[in-house]
Amino acid sequence: MCFQRRKARNYAVMDPESQTNPPFAIRFALGAIVLLSLLPAMGEAAAILWGQAHGLTGKALRDGLDFWAGGFLVRHQAISILFDPVAYNGFLSGLFGKLPTHLWSYPPNYLLMACAFSGLSAWHTVLAFDAASLLLLLALLRLSRQNWWLIAAVLLSPASMENLLEGQNAALITALIGGGILLLPARPRLGGALVGLASIKPQLGIVLPLYLLRRAPIAFAYAVLAASLLITASLFTFGPAPWIKFFTIISPAMTHVLVTGQPPEFAGGLISIFAAARPLGFYAAFAGQAAVTLGAIILASRTRSPAAVLLLAALASPYLHGYDLVGAALAIALLVRDRLATRFAPGEPIIFFAGWFLPGALNWLPAATPFAPLILLLLLATALRRGPVAICDSSPAQPGSPVSSAGRSPIPAPPASTAPGSPATP
Repeated sequence: MCFQRRKARNYAVMDPESQTNPPFAIRFALGAIVLLSLLPAMGEAAAILWGQAHGLTGKALRDGLDFWAGGFLVRHQAISILFDPVAYNGFLSGLFGKLPTHLWSYPPNYLLMACAFSGLSAWHTVLAFDAASLLLLLALLRLSRQNWWLIAAVLLSPASMENLLEGQNAALITALIGGGILLLPARPRLGGALVGLASIKPQLGIVLPLYLLRRAPIAFAYAVLAASLLITASLFTFGPAPWIKFFTIISPAMTHVLVTGQPPEFAGGLISIFAAARPLGFYAAFAGQAAVTLGAIILASRTRSPAAVLLLAALASPYLHGYDLVGAALAIALLVRDRLATRFAPGEPIIFFAGWFLPGALNWLPAATPFAPLILLLLLATALRRGPVAICDSSPAQPGSPVSSAGRSPIPAPPASTAPGSPATP
């Protein structure tokens, strides 16, 4: 039988490098889609360049301004300003003029990274951090033996471009979480440590502890160790005061954003289940997000699909923006690669394109924001469905090959009769 579910399952865990590249025509079409999807980002880039040319540096830097300010204030021993929203906005306005509301929303362990760039100017800090994040993402995807087509697609995805233009850290978080998950089978200690370092943005790691604990306990242990060492390093460097202010000032301020939807600079772009359900009232939004988050934790602990885990991580977070979907872009790239080797289910190409294009479209079509959770749920359904069946070739599997069950040699076909003109033995 040429179409076998066992073979399909074995194919799904094959080394990505061993999977056959799609024909040139398909690669060309996919490349064209990737490039055309960059058009919204090109419009945003033009607006940023215009703002910089007209003296609006603070607005052009967008969220990258916060990353620079964190390192700058630590370098000048003024870390307390970071955790005082009024003083912080006054500091930024004094340097860059009138700005939208800014809030340092990260735990103090994130400051360790900001300090590494603190000797640079604002633009140099943002550009250097973006470049380092993309290079790390490239390196970890390559280390997990993803092919260059997939890597190039992820780096050029609309989500990646939005992250770059926003001066955000989603490329870094995807490198740590996505790279860690993909490295888990071959390098569980490194994979776990990478996931632990992603604790600098804990809302995107809600589903990961139980997933690691069930998949590879040693990876879970290394994740806990890496996260603990990062917290310890921040306590040693900055003392306990920033952590106290983070939990007493910053965390309540971020909760206020979720509950009230104010200020709009923070809440306006939220695409989580909570944000989509907020018009129905706080309790309905809370109940909806709680149910989805709990379901995501359970599903993540039971699946072996890296794409599914990345999508579950996004759905589980109540605080999610379009630029946070770099991990979802990686999930889509993994799913498309697998479907090219097997087959697409009806409607899947449309779902994949909608999820791919979504981050770039949100700034231009804010009315599409409430549909973001639905698209993520559809993507999750495609990632969790029983995989398509790989088309087997006519050559027999070699003993110990990925398509030979349990490493055994396939049962040979009975030999044909050697009598002249006799039919083959059935």
